[in-house]
Order: sequence, then C-alpha cells, then structure tokens
Amino acid sequence: MILYNQNYEMIGISSEGLSLFGFLTPEDFFRSCNDVSDYFLETSPLYNAQNHYIDLIISQSQSNIQDMQIKLDNGEIMSVKIAVEVVNLKDVNEHYYSVKLLFDGNRLAYVNDKNRWLWDILYLSRLDSVEFKRRILEFSQIAKEKYESLYEAKLLLIDANDTIRELALLATNLKLTEFCQILINIQSTNDEKLLNDEFYKYMQFIDNIENIIKSEM
Repeated sequence: MILYNQNYEMIGISSEGLSLFGFLTPEDFFRSCNDVSDYFLETSPLYNAQNHYIDLIISQSQSNIQDMQIKLDNGEIMSVKIAVEVVNLKDVNEHYYSVKLLFDGNRLAYVNDKNRWLWDILYLSRLDSVEFKRRILEFSQIAKEKYESLYEAKLLLIDANDTIRELALLATNLKLTEFCQILINIQSTNDEKLLNDEFYKYMQFIDNIENIIKSEM
C-alpha cells in the first residue's frame, strides 16, 4: 500500500511496497525518488507529466483501477494494476488516497508469493479483511459439504444445476473466478475422467484457500 495526502503528495509506503521497488526502508526509497510514478514507463497509459496518476484514475475510471507498466532499478519491467481508494477522516474535512499495486501472474512468480492472488481479491472486493476471511472460510465449508452430493449427482446423471448455481453465486460474490470456471467445467461434461479431473481441482482449490486464510490468522 502507498499513502498520499489530498494534494497527491506521497507520505507513506508499506513494507510490501518497499519490497516491490527493491528497498529496505522508507528512507532509502525517498532518497531515491519522490513518487512511485517515477518508475512508470513513458509508454504506459497513466504516464503524464502534467497530471498526477491518481487524478487521472479517479477522474477517468469507474472502478478506480488501471493497468500500468513500471520499470525497477534492476531493469525489470512489470505489468501491474493500480487501484486507488479515497480514505475520509473522521471529524476532519480531509481525505487521503490509498494506492494498491496488484501484480499479474508473471510478477507472482517473480516474488515467489503463492498467496498474494487471494489478497489481491480481498482488495478488489472492498471487504474488511476479517469479514473477507470469515466469508472465505464459510464458503469453503459449504463447498466441502456439497462436494459428495454434487459428485454423486454428476456420476449418476442427476440434475445438479441448483447446487452448481448456489456455489457459483457464492464464488462470484467473492470474486473467485477460478472456482467458477471449475463449476462451469463440471456442469458441461458427464465424461467420468474429465469429471474426476475437475473435482480434483475443486477440492485442491478449496484446500488452497483454506490453508492461505488459516496461515494468516
């Protein structure tokens, strides 16, 4: 996370942000540059010498999320999504901007962080982290409870559309698109081998998100 005041002046950066740009301390970062936009490639859509990128995002994007390419000091170029959220202060007529860099799949491999994809979903969901964890574990419990009946129904060619729709709605609300694709594959085939493959992915996905959530608690 990167924090700006209402004048678009960068006033803070998280340890995750420091790690991304290759710095150990905020002092090192601010000695090197004044703003993360110093790392934007000039060919990127948000690079603009006249306007700050936050102003461009919040004025032009309904979702406040934009694609960007950045170039690190080591020469590596990465594609990221930049998400901006306005933070209003209690009892004070001021606001701040919270900026989150969301990495693509290639960057996930680079930082060797297999868990970050789920926390990127947390940020996009706009849920409180405690509520997000609660809802993920609730979803995983329901998915495990439905597993046997869904598997049996598909093998016996029994209509399982209601169960699939229920699980798909829960997964969609949590933006778990990978699980939704698994459900689509399960719904669209009766081939036993393909079903076994998809149901394996089904439980692997559930076990994965449970392990991530529980490791962070």
